[in-house]
Amino acid sequence: MAAFSARYRRYVGKAWNCTWRKVTFRPCDTTFKQDIKDHLLAPVAARRPGLVKPASIGLEILAVLVLLTTIWSGYTVVKSAVNLYVYGTCNKQDSASCTLGAEACSIPDETPGFMESLGAFDVVGAFGNEFASLGETFAAIPARLQNWTSEDYLPANATYLTEDAANPIAVEVIDPGCTFCKALFANIEESGFESTHNLTYIAYPIKGTDGYKFPNSLLVTQYLEALRLHPLDGADTPVDWQMLKRIFTEKTDAGLPWQGAINSMDAKEATSTLVGWLDEFGLSADQIDVVVAEAGSDKVTDIIDANKTLVEEKIATIKIPTIIFDGRRHDGLVSVDGLR
Repeated sequence: MAAFSARYRRYVGKAWNCTWRKVTFRPCDTTFKQDIKDHLLAPVAARRPGLVKPASIGLEILAVLVLLTTIWSGYTVVKSAVNLYVYGTCNKQDSASCTLGAEACSIPDETPGFMESLGAFDVVGAFGNEFASLGETFAAIPARLQNWTSEDYLPANATYLTEDAANPIAVEVIDPGCTFCKALFANIEESGFESTHNLTYIAYPIKGTDGYKFPNSLLVTQYLEALRLHPLDGADTPVDWQMLKRIFTEKTDAGLPWQGAINSMDAKEATSTLVGWLDEFGLSADQIDVVVAEAGSDKVTDIIDANKTLVEEKIATIKIPTIIFDGRRHDGLVSVDGLR
């Protein structure tokens, strides 16, 4: 109000002093408090004296609400800043909703949010979950500062887009259905990253509220892991990478990107499509049968579960894609310049 009216400017300094004393749990200056009340209640006293007492109570309640709002706003700013530094997003529960961080598909946090818990009348849970989440964020700060060694995060049966013993290893975490993983692959090709790094991946199908965020991500991941277990001898590029490259860079006969097409298919059609690709990639009928059987095996299920643990607990990212190279972990889409 002081920004627009000179009559209130003399109260600004006192107001900030009072706010600071309230935040630090000390009583507000009595004279200032009374000055404000007298100023606001004077018109009421002149016209409706009987309303002075309830209006005074209302002002006290309003003052408490303003104080609580100020404290909560300050806390939110601090929490968002720390989350942005540690995770690359100001909203840990829904990383894709924060415009300040890198673009990404978010790994949802299943813990109820503060307002959601309050709405369910779970006050203890609301504050408990809130401060537990903040504690996890502060505990993750050392990981943000650490030197990330890609070799420490290799998945089982890792394959490489290109392989040169002189190049360092890079590991990316991807969901085959995530559009930002597709965009990252385009940036990798444009930057020539695969020529300077031995790039491998961890396929991580993102869970959704009902199944998976992208319906056929798990199916594609099962085939990728099966192909890793049964590599095609003599292939210039590993067949699992050929499958990923088709999903991320190629189009259907109708001109639609394969990623979008796979995401929109039902499981039967998607399976038929993937099996048809195996024939195009040079696998024999017997080899295709082996891969198809392996895709649904307990062994592949165990590998996917192990990769899930690796992503969620060891890498501890909440954004897909995530890529580790040159001693750093990069959460979200990395630009062409960032890959060079």
